[in-house]
Amino acid sequence: MSEDSPDFDRPLQGPLLAAVSRSFYLSLRFLPPPVRGPLSISYLMARAADTVADVTASPAPERLELLERFRSALTDGPTPDFLLKVSAFAAGVDHAGERELLHRLAECFDQLKKLSPATQDCARRVMGHILDGMTLDLRRFPTSQPLRSLTTDVELDEYTWLVAGCVGEFWTDICALELPGVFRESPETMKTLGGRYGKGLQLINILRDQPGDAVIGRCYLPEESLRQAGLEGSVLWPAADWSPWHTVRRDLIARTRFLLADGWQYAASLRSTRLRFAILMPLLIGEGTLARLESLPPGGPPEAVKITRREVKRLARKALWMALTNRITPPAATSTASNP
Repeated sequence: MSEDSPDFDRPLQGPLLAAVSRSFYLSLRFLPPPVRGPLSISYLMARAADTVADVTASPAPERLELLERFRSALTDGPTPDFLLKVSAFAAGVDHAGERELLHRLAECFDQLKKLSPATQDCARRVMGHILDGMTLDLRRFPTSQPLRSLTTDVELDEYTWLVAGCVGEFWTDICALELPGVFRESPETMKTLGGRYGKGLQLINILRDQPGDAVIGRCYLPEESLRQAGLEGSVLWPAADWSPWHTVRRDLIARTRFLLADGWQYAASLRSTRLRFAILMPLLIGEGTLARLESLPPGGPPEAVKITRREVKRLARKALWMALTNRITPPAATSTASNP
């Protein structure tokens, strides 16, 4: 279904999408028309579920119940009672765009039903994985106190795939369905690259948001990794000794660069200029974020970093030039990274 189709909801996938997707809207906006609708609607559905999961003013059991009803609605359709509960929940959402999205969730479900059966199956499957990740997260971190951490690196890898790696695979499936011949590599190879690229982007989110996550009782740095780096006693924030934290963060930055290298290969393996741009935008923003994380003072507590709007505009011009010329050149640090 393309944007030119009479079934394509411009207000839903225009102003509302822009309000909730921030810089990612640039990627969605410039997607080729055959995939823009499916990927935008799927993004809105995932964003709505994420809003439910993240509103800490509501108790975790209430959010878990609503996420389970969201899962049922994907299969059986949204019931009036479910939509009423979502609208009531929206009253506690501070962000105006996210609040509007919850009020208009019925429209998202209507748009989902207008996709082809194969595309609907892909969307429902990826939403199932994302909901698994959100549910797992809420059960691991039910309250803002005390601080809890993931236990093992296996848990971290599982989480990054459930909330982001599966999305890279989903994008690949949708492009294979709607844009035959768009890949220079096999769809199977592209799914592997897309999944790893997605996990890399989520690791950036974890590293970038660590101070804010700690405030609400969440630590995604695995306890086993922190102890291997020299942590003694409980996992606390603020820490008595930040050295183990910085050691683990450096290891994760190296791992992230290794995963982003697959993102560069993914972009270089696309025949569509629009699709190349859509993949390159978050990739360049991610690389810029990693560079800022690496430049933080090594001794104190980790700090949040943010790419400015001016920088995003500069990176958009760079992504456009790369997409148009197909001269896709990763930073030197990416091309020389090794798997930790």
